[in-house]
Formats: sequence, structure tokens, C-alpha cells
Amino acid sequence: MRNLFTFIIRNSHWLVAIVLIVISFYLVFSHNSYQRSVYLTSANNVVGWFYEMSNKATTFIHLNKNNKLLLERNAQLEAELYSLKTYLSDYRTDTLKTNAFLSDSVPVSQFSFIQAEVTNISFSGPNNFITVNKGSMHGVKPDMGVISQNGIVGMVQSVSSRFSVIIPIINPKFRLSGKLKNSNNTGSISWDGKDLNIAQIGELPKHEVFQPGDTVMTSFSRIFPKDVVIGYVTEQILSKDDNFNTLNVRIATDFYSVRDILIIDDKYYSEQNQLENSIQ
Repeated sequence: MRNLFTFIIRNSHWLVAIVLIVISFYLVFSHNSYQRSVYLTSANNVVGWFYEMSNKATTFIHLNKNNKLLLERNAQLEAELYSLKTYLSDYRTDTLKTNAFLSDSVPVSQFSFIQAEVTNISFSGPNNFITVNKGSMHGVKPDMGVISQNGIVGMVQSVSSRFSVIIPIINPKFRLSGKLKNSNNTGSISWDGKDLNIAQIGELPKHEVFQPGDTVMTSFSRIFPKDVVIGYVTEQILSKDDNFNTLNVRIATDFYSVRDILIIDDKYYSEQNQLENSIQ
């Protein structure tokens, strides 16, 4: 207690000055409308800035959680979209179907989607690969197709309990059947090992009509639904076979920035694969 009194006495001139300053400010701002308005405006600005910073900090803290929720919702919407596309396609093409036998609801989709995050990307040489944080314990299996928000990514090659390695479209081992949008002629998608943004579609008939910017999509595939975007035509290049055209395709997925992907779970894959292997 004695130390406290000693401190107050020793610094009494500073304490008196502070008290007088506080009283002065109070008198100025309470009896002068202009100064009071300036004070209130400044105080509001400071409080507003504080709340803005607090809100940004809170948003940043919850950003990862919110992003995961959005990706899970996107996976659900993708499944519903493919289900609806299949339903509408069957409805338009089946002219013998009687309305009395139509179901009132959209059938369950053949495809579901497993959301995953990229943990590693290797662009060292032609044998590129991507590692994601979902594995067998999450339902991931080899040979599952993988897409991003923009288009095709690749195919699952190997799986551990918690991780999976994906062969992307920018790997010479990757092959896929593709076609131009609004065309029934199919070609083969591959990568020549040069540009990470450019793949090739070959074996297109010479009579195939195309323009730069045309969309290239999946056609017949064991692991991908129909009409998933692969990329966009940029130019025609020299073909190894004079009977076919080969086109450069700018890949829709940006592999430099891809961070979140969807792994496609085709519930009919095992049945189809087993049946086709039985006749070989």
C-alpha cells in the first residue's frame, strides 16, 4: 500500500495533467456541437474498422470449413445434374414409352461424387501425377474418373487408406475417348508431353467440321459420364495418319491452380467391367 501512495505522490503531476485533459475533452465535446459531431464520426469510423477487421478474421478462420461444405454440396448437385441429364435424354429418345408408365420422380443417379483436396502435384517430366487426401477408407478405388469444377482431371491409379494418386490428362499413359460437342464422331484424347495446357484429339474423320473454340467432351467411357468438358479446340495440327484429323485442345482444367477435385463413383462400373472381362 505504501508503494502505491509513493507512486501516486511521485507521479502526481502526470496524474493531475491526465485528469485535467480528460475534463477538458469532456467539456469541449459536450458543449460544442461541431467538436461532438467530429468525435462521434471518428469514433464510428474506428468502431466500424474494428468490426470489419473482426469480421474478416472470423471469415478467414471459417473459410476452410465453408469451402468444404460448398464442395460437398457441389458434389451432390453434380450427381443430381447427371441423373437429370440421363432422365431427360431417355425421355426424349424413347418414343415408345407410354406416359402412364412414367415415374413421377427422377431416378437415382448412376454416379456419385467424392470430394477431395489436392495435397501434391508433380510436373517433373512427362510422368505427371496428383495426390489427393481421400483413399480406400473414403470409398475411392483405382480406375475411378476425376473431374474439377471446370472439366476432366484424370483417373485414379493407386490408392492407400487415406490417399490416392491420380494420373492426369497431362500424362502420356492417359487415354480417353472424346468428341466435339454436337457431333457423333469420336476420337482419342492424348497428351504429347509438351504443353501442360494443351492435349490432342486424334482419329477424327477428315469430314469432321470444326472451328477454333469448339468444345471437346467425353463420349464412350468406362469411368466418365457422357458430355463432361475436356477442353476447347485451338488449331489443327499434322496428323500421323492422312485419313484422320488431329486437333490441339486447350484443357479446361488449370493444373497450375487446381486444389479441389471430385472423384466419380460409378455404381455400375464393377458389373460392366466384370461382364466385359468375362468374354475376353
